[in-house]
Order: sequence, then C-alpha cells, then structure tokens
Amino acid sequence: MSQTVTSARSKLTTIVGDQSLDVADLDVIQLERLIATDPVETAKLLKAAESQGFFYVAFNDHLSAKIAGYLQDSYRNCHEFFCKPLDEKMKASRDGVDNGYKKAGIESFEIPRDEQNSFTLPAPFAADAAPTLDFLNICDSITRVVLRCLSESLGLIEPSILENAHRPDGYSESGLKFVSGPTKAFVADVPDTTHTDGGSVTLLWCEKWASQMQTKETKEWLWIDPKPDCVLVNVANYLQRESGGRLHSPVHKVSQPVDGEEDRYFVSYFLRPNH
Repeated sequence: MSQTVTSARSKLTTIVGDQSLDVADLDVIQLERLIATDPVETAKLLKAAESQGFFYVAFNDHLSAKIAGYLQDSYRNCHEFFCKPLDEKMKASRDGVDNGYKKAGIESFEIPRDEQNSFTLPAPFAADAAPTLDFLNICDSITRVVLRCLSESLGLIEPSILENAHRPDGYSESGLKFVSGPTKAFVADVPDTTHTDGGSVTLLWCEKWASQMQTKETKEWLWIDPKPDCVLVNVANYLQRESGGRLHSPVHKVSQPVDGEEDRYFVSYFLRPNH
C-alpha cells in the first residue's frame, strides 16, 4: 500500500488492492491529553468536531495493548456468533428495544450499558463476560472524556447541559455493539447504507477498509483509514442538535473498496443521552 498526501484538499491517496482510494485526512487526538485538559488538545478536538465530525482517538501504550487484546477476542467471538444458524442467534433477540440480536440487512448484537450486570450474554460472548464488560466500560469512559471536553470547549453553562443529559446514574440506551458487515462479490452490488448516527458520540473499530464519510463542505465521499492503535470517533445527531449545529454529525456509510467477499466485523460503542 502506498500513500501520498494531497494537503490542499485535506485528503490522502491510498492504494488498496488495485484501487486508488481518496482517504480522509483526519486528526488524531490523544486521550491522555484530553484527560489532563490540555488546552491545545481540547482545541484540536473541538476543531475536528466542528469541521468534519470524524477524528481518531489514540491511547497510551498500556491502554492501547489492553484494548487490542479485547478487540481480538471480540472479532473472534463475532465470527463464531454470526456464523451460527439464524434460529440460534434469534435466541438473543429482544423485542421493543434496540439492543440484543438484530437482523435488518446488517446483523448486529448489542449489550446495553445499563443492564450489563443482568443482561444474559449468548455464547461465545458469555465465556468472555468479564473482559467484554470491562471493554464496554472503557468505551463508556472514553466517550465521556470526549463529551466533557467538547462541553467545556463550547462554553456551555455550568453545570453542563450536555453532561447533565448523560449522567452515569441515569438510564440511557448506550451500549457496546458488534456488527457483521456483509460484503458482496462485486462492489456494484453493495447496498446503500448512507446515514448519520443517532445518539451523542460513537466509537468504531474495524480491521478492514469498510467505511466512507461525506465531507461537510464539498459533500465528497472519502474512505476512512482503519488505523491500528486508534479508535474512530464521530459526533452524532444529539450533539449537533444541542450545540445549535456547531458540532457536525457526519453523513457516512458502510462500503467496500474492491470486489470479493470477506468477513468484516465492526465493534462500536454508542453513547446516548438519558431518557
């Protein structure tokens, strides 16, 4: 894979297979500096959230290694779970809520944050319950650091409107979600999944080239690099609305750059406001 920078248009050019891809040149934000309320890093975060709404968050070596281990377990468990017969997966389905197993074009399984201690995990996730729930809570903490820094940078009144709407002791539909991203033999057959995210802040991991974003100003479609040792983060609809449009909830979609079917699994966390 080769890569060159086209700085004037804030994008990179990357070769994947035999395809040349235009790739979004997104900021990398250091979590430790956000936790320390570093003014340079928090300003960088606000600029990224206002401009494209997508950015990466990177971790210190210890947390990065811990998350990498959890991700490998998650991808393995995703493969085993989503390869099960449909009737087996449907046992993890729940009516009237967004969590549990869902099959609506794309298959998913979500663990609700607020029910994590009572939620029955199906195999093989049940065998890794402790690390899976630890991972869920790490994700929740990351999103809350991002939320706090954005709230403070926006200069919202104290106590913060945004943080009050995401109290850890309040009920929400936040959750850790595992997704099986279907691929097609031919790129032309990939269904259109264009959308913005509900909720407030989304974290997304995927090992494969599988996501595209639409730029805010030009509406150009750019690929998103699945960077190792980082998590992709995006602003979602609630933050855009509550910031009066100052923060940007980006339009994006699941796709594939080249022909050929392969397993693709997404691990995501959705921070959603309290009811």
